[in-house]
Amino acid sequence: MGTIRKQSIRSAIFIYAGFAIGAFNVLFLFPRYFTPEQFGLTRVLLDIALILSTVCAAGLLPVAMRFYPFYKHHLPKNKNDLFTWTVLSGAALFLIAVVAFPWIQPWAMRKFGFRSPLLSEHLSLILPLAGSLITISILEVFAWIVGRTAVANFLKEFLFRMLTLALILAWVAGTFSNFEEFIFYYSLLFFPSAFLMAWVVWQSGEFSWSFQTSKATRRYGSIMAKYGIAYFFSAVLNILAKTNDTLIIASQSQGGLADAAIFTIATYLITVMEVPQRSLIASASPQIALAWKNNDLAKLERLYRKTALNLLIVALGILGIVICCLPLLQHLLGNGYQGLTMLMIILGIGKLIDLGTGLNSQILQLSKHWKIDLLTNMGFVALAIVLNYMLTKNYGIMGTAIGSGISILAFNAVRFVFIRKIYGMQPFNLNNLKALIAAAALLFPLIFLLPIDNVYAGAGIKSTLFILFYSIAIIRLNLSDDLTTLMTATKAKFLGKQE
Repeated sequence: MGTIRKQSIRSAIFIYAGFAIGAFNVLFLFPRYFTPEQFGLTRVLLDIALILSTVCAAGLLPVAMRFYPFYKHHLPKNKNDLFTWTVLSGAALFLIAVVAFPWIQPWAMRKFGFRSPLLSEHLSLILPLAGSLITISILEVFAWIVGRTAVANFLKEFLFRMLTLALILAWVAGTFSNFEEFIFYYSLLFFPSAFLMAWVVWQSGEFSWSFQTSKATRRYGSIMAKYGIAYFFSAVLNILAKTNDTLIIASQSQGGLADAAIFTIATYLITVMEVPQRSLIASASPQIALAWKNNDLAKLERLYRKTALNLLIVALGILGIVICCLPLLQHLLGNGYQGLTMLMIILGIGKLIDLGTGLNSQILQLSKHWKIDLLTNMGFVALAIVLNYMLTKNYGIMGTAIGSGISILAFNAVRFVFIRKIYGMQPFNLNNLKALIAAAALLFPLIFLLPIDNVYAGAGIKSTLFILFYSIAIIRLNLSDDLTTLMTATKAKFLGKQE
């Protein structure tokens, strides 16, 4: 876990820095200087672009990750054609999407035109967003392969949000004459990251352009094709599960894009809990692939247990801080963003379930039982879409949150059962329960037994007390060797500097 821990920490620093800037954008600048409909448009455009980019790159990424160890073992660098065919395949699929877009656009305009007319007017901006996202997604996997996960996360998570901040400030300063100009430049914000990601991957010296079909491609080609096609559907379903809520809200909720803006704020804050998972996936996926290649089940179980525990501990800490700050958030956003408190609690519980079950998706995805990952993804998305559609139509955005929570619980429960039954592995022990009890025991009295009238003071005092005593509890109980080692090392460095 040493290499994984170091890469995860570096990645987490960039991701959290990006999230901090993103939080300023989402929680302060967008609500203050844009209408809810304009703000909602930026989020829904991005979600649709994510779906399109996933359709184009979905089957390619797990293939590159899983089969690269085999290519590296059998081929010299100058004959390794995996990089070439991956990039060309992604480009070809995006070209098909561009050609098909004129036939898709009229349907989308009919679907969103009534409740979200602003979206139907700007659908064409999905294409530049999707094109740059496809490029980043493909190159990011190769950056992970060569151990450049921290740089990849800097470009994808931090730089984009910095550029968004600069664009918003230009809007505030009156640089743009109208919103049309702003949203056009917004659609181009991923291109700098895409170009820099290409430079990072190429500078690694690990990959080259090889247009001659290698012996590895001939040997594994049919297996890779089946695997890639299956994961094409799996990844598309997965991104639909993550984005269907805002799309359904935009088309079915009475508030349209305005409700999508409210839901975006709630999900953005809850998504902060995902940061450790993102960095762990980037660092641990190559290790999981290698462990499967060597049939090292003991290593897989260690990764499974440690990632589940570490993700749960960190996620509980983040959720506790968010809950302590909810009154302040509602005060800052004002009456136009009512209903956030309960919405965020429901979404937070769902995210805890997802993170607390560890990297079950990567373990199944990179194993010979990868079809289980595909089938469970299919079931998850089908359930999420049905529940979200029905509940959103009847109960608005609160129904969306409840539907998402039920789907996440069912999804992870099924994966837990399969992994335990097939491999005899499960991610839980007594320390997981201790972490839950510690967080709840601290959070309950802070919220209900410590009344502070001033929302600013209340958020600062309660969140500080929570994270302080929660951290002490985690270290004293020694719940996680990795987190204890990290905190001890950080403390030693700080005291050394103080001396």
